[in-house]
Amino acid sequence: MQAVPSSPLRRTAAVTVAGVLACGYAAVLLSVAVVLAVQWATGQGIVGNLKSNSSNRGVSFVVVLCAGGAALLVVGAVGAWRGRRGLLIIVPLATLIVIGCVGETIDIISGEPLADNLIGAGIIAAAAVPVVLLLLPRGRVPVGGSETAGTSSTHL
Repeated sequence: MQAVPSSPLRRTAAVTVAGVLACGYAAVLLSVAVVLAVQWATGQGIVGNLKSNSSNRGVSFVVVLCAGGAALLVVGAVGAWRGRRGLLIIVPLATLIVIGCVGETIDIISGEPLADNLIGAGIIAAAAVPVVLLLLPRGRVPVGGSETAGTSSTHL
């Protein structure tokens, strides 16, 4: 018995917005990775003045993490736009949300300034928007049908 392939999910406005936001976040991550790599390679800036091996390993880890996260977000956005659930967007951003909530709770308890807490809350909220948009219900495209089935203006 052969498994019947599931039909793709519909592309809604929410999916399009989530994909655009994820690509925007990917651009920011990639720019952070490039700036860190350039500072590290040229010996300029705060990162360029680090001299210990452990610091250099940390910088290289952050550069790879940012570049990998950017790639995941772009691949996830393309997949969501093509009718997949968008797990490659949901998982990294949900991880950021969980870690950010823990960090912000610690910041609030330790008495950090309000402006710092608001910036952190804004980053967490910005990460939550695409996740929520991708988790909204959306129907499936009929098997053998297309995204615009029944809306064609040509008649036979």
